[in-house]
Parts: sequence; structure tokens; C-alpha cells
Amino acid sequence: MSADIIALLLSNFPLSMFVLALILIAINRLVSKKISSAEIIYRWISLFPLGFTAIYAFVMHAFYPEFTAATIGWASSPFQYEVAMADLGFGAIAILSFRANYGFRLATVIANTFWLWGDAIGHIYQMISQQNYSVGNAGSWFWMDIIIPLLLLITMCKLKKYEK
Repeated sequence: MSADIIALLLSNFPLSMFVLALILIAINRLVSKKISSAEIIYRWISLFPLGFTAIYAFVMHAFYPEFTAATIGWASSPFQYEVAMADLGFGAIAILSFRANYGFRLATVIANTFWLWGDAIGHIYQMISQQNYSVGNAGSWFWMDIIIPLLLLITMCKLKKYEK
């Protein structure tokens, strides 16, 4: 039973990180009234569903490429190592942006938005052209690729108001 729960959490890692971020946002909001909601939301979403998820994707693509390809519905490819390195870079900047200035955060969100929405377009193409509805292609990974950047873009607009 606990192995099934762990497998479910890992196969839906970005969603698991998003739920964790929501819990921490609620706790942080209750504990600290001095920090704006936008600041709190940015910090936890950039750290967990953006940063840690990208690091997890790095590990999976770099060290378990056959397994990872199978969960996405792909054939394994040497390009997974390149995807892994991109995930590592995007994850690192997301984690570093937790307490960074507005400009660094904006660059982080823009870069990750292009990366993740580009992934989402690729997932849609695979769903339509290949009927690929594998969990790693059409499941929570797909939806988080859309939702997380959107939330961070909205948060950046709110943070811009505080920046002035």
C-alpha cells in the first residue's frame, strides 16, 4: 500500500509538489502577515513545483532514461541527456529565485514558461498525432506544464506592483 502511494506521488511529481506548495503557502500566510501574498506564492511555487520538479526530471532523464521514456510514451533517445541538462539548469534558476530580485525572477519565469509551454505543445502534438495518452505525456505532468507558468506569470504581475 505505501509503495503504491509513493509510486502515485512520484508518477505525479509536479502535482505532488504543487499540493505541497499550496500547503506551505497557507501556513506561510498564516504565520507572516508582513510578506505580501504574491511574494509568498512566488517563493513556494518557484521552489517546489517549478524548481524541485525540474531537478527530479533531470534525475529521471539522466539516470533512468529508459524508464522515463516509457512513462512518457517515447522510445529512449540520447537526447534525453540533453533534456536532463536543460531540466537541471531551469530547476537551478527556479530554486535560486526563491529570494532573488524581481529581474532574476522575471527571467526565471520567462525562460521556464517557454520551456514548459513548449513541452505542453509537444504533449498536445503527441496526443493528437500519436494518440499518446501515457501518464507522463497526458497526465498531471501536462497540466502542470500549463498551470505552473501561468500562475507564476500572474504572480509576477502582482510583484511588479510591489516593486514600484
